Amino acid sequence: MGFLKKRSTAIGIFVVVVVLFTLLGSHLSLGRACRKAEDAFFDKSLLQAEGYYTCPGEQLGYCVNDANRLLSVIGSDGEWAETYEALRAARRELADALDTRDIPAIGKANQKLAEAVREVETMVRDGAALPDSYDDYASIVSEFNSAQALLDNSAYSDHILAFREDVLGAFPANILRRLTFVKAPETFP
Repeated sequence: MGFLKKRSTAIGIFVVVVVLFTLLGSHLSLGRACRKAEDAFFDKSLLQAEGYYTCPGEQLGYCVNDANRLLSVIGSDGEWAETYEALRAARRELADALDTRDIPAIGKANQKLAEAVREVETMVRDGAALPDSYDDYASIVSEFNSAQALLDNSAYSDHILAFREDVLGAFPANILRRLTFVKAPETFP
C-alpha cells in the first residue's frame, strides 16, 4: 500500500486515466462522425449541398416497391414459379437489409435483386407468357432500371471517400481511429 502514496505512482495513475478518457472521447466523437457520414445513404438532404436530390436509400426503397409490383404481374404459377420465388427472396433480403441499415449487406441484397429482375427480363425476351398487364411490366422494369442507374451514379460513395480522406485521414484522427477501433463508413458498391 505504500506505493500508492508515492508521487510517481499518483502521476502514473493520472496519466493512465487521462489517456483512457482521451481514447474514449475520441472513440465516441469519431464514431458519431462516421455514423453521420453514413446517414447520407438514407437522408437525401445531406447530399443536396453537392447537387444531388436523391440518396441510395430512397432509390432502393423504389426498387423494393418495383419488385413488389413485378411480383404481382408475373404471378407465382406455372413457368414463373421458380423465378417468382427468387425475386421474392431477393426483395425480402433487400427490405431486411434496409431495415438493419447495414450498407455492405444492402449492396449484396441489391445485386441479388437486380439479378432476379434480369432473369425476369430474360424469360420475357425468351417468350414466357405474361398476364394481360404487359404494359405494367414494361413500366415497372423501366422504373426499376432507372432507379438502378441513379444508384450507379450516386454521390454517396464519393461523399464517403471524401470523408475518409478529409476527416479520418487527417492528423490526429488517422491515429486515434486505429487506436480506438472505430470502423470507417462503408461505400456503396
